[in-house]
Amino acid sequence: MTTIVDTLVIGAGPAGLVAADRLAESGARVLLVDAGRPHRRRTCPVDLMRSCNGCKGICNVISGFGGSIHYGDGVKLSQFPSGRRLAELLGAERAEAVADRAMRRLCGESRPVFRGALPAPGPFKVKDYLVASLSSEQVRSLIDRLHRRITTAPGTELRMQTQVASLKPLGHAWQAEVVGLAGSGETVQASSVVVAVGRRGQRWWRQTLRGLGLSYSEPVPSVGVRFEAPTALLQRGADIHEDFKTTIVTNGVKVKTFCYCAGPGGGRIKFTDYGEHTLLDGHVIPEAHTGGTANFALLAQLRAPDGSPRTSGWVEENLLVPYRALRTDRPGKPVLQWYPDFRSRSLTCTGLDRFAELSGFHPSLRDYQVADLAGILPRDVHSALCSAFEDLMAYFTGAALSDPTAAEVAVIGLELENLWDELTLTDYLETTAPGLYAAGDCTGLAQGILQAAVGGLVVAEAITAGPGRTTWRAA
Repeated sequence: MTTIVDTLVIGAGPAGLVAADRLAESGARVLLVDAGRPHRRRTCPVDLMRSCNGCKGICNVISGFGGSIHYGDGVKLSQFPSGRRLAELLGAERAEAVADRAMRRLCGESRPVFRGALPAPGPFKVKDYLVASLSSEQVRSLIDRLHRRITTAPGTELRMQTQVASLKPLGHAWQAEVVGLAGSGETVQASSVVVAVGRRGQRWWRQTLRGLGLSYSEPVPSVGVRFEAPTALLQRGADIHEDFKTTIVTNGVKVKTFCYCAGPGGGRIKFTDYGEHTLLDGHVIPEAHTGGTANFALLAQLRAPDGSPRTSGWVEENLLVPYRALRTDRPGKPVLQWYPDFRSRSLTCTGLDRFAELSGFHPSLRDYQVADLAGILPRDVHSALCSAFEDLMAYFTGAALSDPTAAEVAVIGLELENLWDELTLTDYLETTAPGLYAAGDCTGLAQGILQAAVGGLVVAEAITAGPGRTTWRAA
């Protein structure tokens, strides 16, 4: 069986949803596919204090309708210049204009309140951009609204639990082989294709773009850990900026704060399962409640002594292989280490009950074994992470990190970032293969929900304009 459409959109995260929504509005025949489940069926057992079971190889946290806008969680929307490289490609004025249109598609006329950084003298230069935190109720409304528009649009078909097995050019068009839930195959022919795969599709896209001979450059990967502590310890960072982001260079190692989750209700750690290993993510909790924990990540760039980026093979051999060996129950799942042990690269605290006794709090999730996470990190990276963390904590608490305060911190890992190849793209996000576009994480340019939505809208508007379009110019 062969299905013929104008555009095939691969991935129903923010980039794919906005692209499909805009294309449907133009009257195009659109097929939107995603490997994951519908938005109301994306529960995560870890969130329910159970164990990560991998969701049969298609993780509910990173797959499904909504993508990174996980149904029922709070999320952040960050405006440009967050996502600087995407803004540079589009041009600052155009990026702002498209972001405004993308925001209306996501949130309708009920725009959230955006805030920037508060003046705060200190040793850290905080990256200043406007950010808004959406409550779980706002997120549910956002996703439900997009779902209604896309599923009721004439000529648009949404298929969940559907994967693209292969993608290749077919004359001036494209042909994809798609596989549904029951294993049934189908051929799809499309005049254009929008690749909007998020983290679930990273490995597939890495192989596919090489097979297609697309132009790209290798990324500079980063490794890190997530620190969880009572919300009060991290509150000052969130008071300065809701997504407190700064960069610290220690002995030549570049470290950055990432995914700061310390809202009025703290933050929620998420497990993102990739099959052979599970990495971490974080979501803010904008709703106020008593108590709770907050968290944020520190990520260190991985470079060889000559300054060149570490390769994916190096990451696999030197980080992921030892990471999978840390747990005896289910290899490759996240582990926890008491911060005093992490700092000294030791393991005196060997169980979660003992950790709760020493730290005074229970981790927000239960699916951990205690292990020597520090022991799998390169020594220069480990030293840089500890130094950056202690400098930040001194800033947040107003005093050098004391032993009692250090005892209140859990270190959880593993975090890995910047694994996407950076594609060579036109300023309407077309790859070096005509008719093949990329938006969202898979461009290698920018992360972020609003940035992904901007990419999806740019692509859809380019496809709608048709052949002969020109690069954007300010009116």
